[in-house]
Amino acid sequence: MILDRGALNNWTSPGPRLPLLKRWLMEEVWTSDRLQQSKGVPSEYLKSGERLVNEQESLLMAAADSYLEELVAARDIEKTTAAFLESNKDACVVILDGCSVREIPKVKELARISHRPIVKCGVGFSAIPSATEYFVSDRLGFGFPVLGPSQIVSNREWKDRGIRYYFLQSPNESQHITDEEGPILIWHRFPDLRFMDSTASSTEFYDGIWDTMDLVWQRTVQALPASRPVLVTSDHGYVFFGPGLSDRNLDRDDRPLKGKRYLEFAEGEPLPEEEPGLYIDRKRRLAVIKGRYHNRPQAPHPSQSLYRHGGLSLMEVLTPWILLSPMT
Repeated sequence: MILDRGALNNWTSPGPRLPLLKRWLMEEVWTSDRLQQSKGVPSEYLKSGERLVNEQESLLMAAADSYLEELVAARDIEKTTAAFLESNKDACVVILDGCSVREIPKVKELARISHRPIVKCGVGFSAIPSATEYFVSDRLGFGFPVLGPSQIVSNREWKDRGIRYYFLQSPNESQHITDEEGPILIWHRFPDLRFMDSTASSTEFYDGIWDTMDLVWQRTVQALPASRPVLVTSDHGYVFFGPGLSDRNLDRDDRPLKGKRYLEFAEGEPLPEEEPGLYIDRKRRLAVIKGRYHNRPQAPHPSQSLYRHGGLSLMEVLTPWILLSPMT
């Protein structure tokens, strides 16, 4: 990265940085043009984009880490699944578990192919920590406790609100969805279940993720009634931690987390001391790793996955928020 005076002024001047960062990610880093510059190869697009984000985020951590406070504070309460369905009575929502802003060019391509014009393309936010169960509790908007998406399949909340909820786990899984009145919510565990695989240790793994999105799209967006608008979003993003894509200045700050990216502390258990690489929520008794630090689980057989989430960083917290019109 060539750091010019304009870039320095953008990131270190007083005032909010998050709007600039969102625009930079959406308009310069994770774009169809940059995918083409990577010869249309998703794994090359992944590597080059993550290098750019790592350089900027490492600089921000060192010189202007208040952007993390903006990430925590900027989660728009109105931008929840519940609020969207409340104001769009006959709409549908597809939550692609673990889909990040990195995949927005692929979503745009699939929307074009399926004749669903894009009404809005922006970003949403994960919970803090950027983990699925916390999203269900904090960001889904239906008042659930900290639970996994499979645990809310038969919840009475859906019936009370007239919402049909479908939970899919594998790319090949499908549901027959009829055009009955009322909103529809599909939660698909792709791509996150793939990233948790211990073999997710290379950039080439990402090529398979990109290709599999075609099938997942058919089983989700394409399976919905053609006359309905569809919101495509996610519960959290993820960071790719290939060689040189982690901020080594944060080494060892995660020691109180026992190798995890976040940890809740029981009542009476001492909270960690403040560290540059830790976000601590004393009210929730929660500590979260912040910035782009590749910590590794302390376990007999730690996951070799380079695709990680649960912390507080741009690629983990910012998510797609893409509204599609009915089919044309």
